[in-house]
Amino acid sequence: EAAMRVEPIIAPPVAPRWLATIREWLPWLVAGWLLGVAGFSARLACGFVGTRRLRREATSPVSAAIEDTLGRLASRLGVRRAVRLVESALVEVPTLVGHLRPIILLPAAMLTGLTPRQLEAVLAHELAHVRRHDYLLNWIQTAIETVLFYHPAVWWVSREIRQERENCCDDLALSVCDDRIVYARALARVAELR
Repeated sequence: EAAMRVEPIIAPPVAPRWLATIREWLPWLVAGWLLGVAGFSARLACGFVGTRRLRREATSPVSAAIEDTLGRLASRLGVRRAVRLVESALVEVPTLVGHLRPIILLPAAMLTGLTPRQLEAVLAHELAHVRRHDYLLNWIQTAIETVLFYHPAVWWVSREIRQERENCCDDLALSVCDDRIVYARALARVAELR
């Protein structure tokens, strides 16, 4: 008697129902993601154009005494690159613009509404951003937010990073200003002048 060989029948793998649903919706999900990235990229491009405008329009040089203060603070903080300081009619708070050629924009009210020590504290904070390369890091962070715009954890982490960045700059500024009360009053006065 000849033995009969029976081959086992292997059923084709059946994709789970949820996988089939994802495959069905995948083109729509990708299209939605692309639209979101396009929208956030447009926001990023507008921000870039806006910062270029801030650098060029409604600015005027500051006094030599304030420039000297900036130079002294820069050397104390270990900032080796040249940082320009200008008065700007377009900003409400002190603002750092640029990574390769950084410029600190000060509102006119800051120059007249702060004491010299308070102004020194504000400049130290902005120079701390230069030392830490925060402008460049902010652009990288914004690019990550653009690609992963859909994830709430990205926005939470991003907000925390921005807050910690400010805290680090406060610590660096305090390391050269030495007076916490003057620094706190300077921040309060900046908020009032805003």
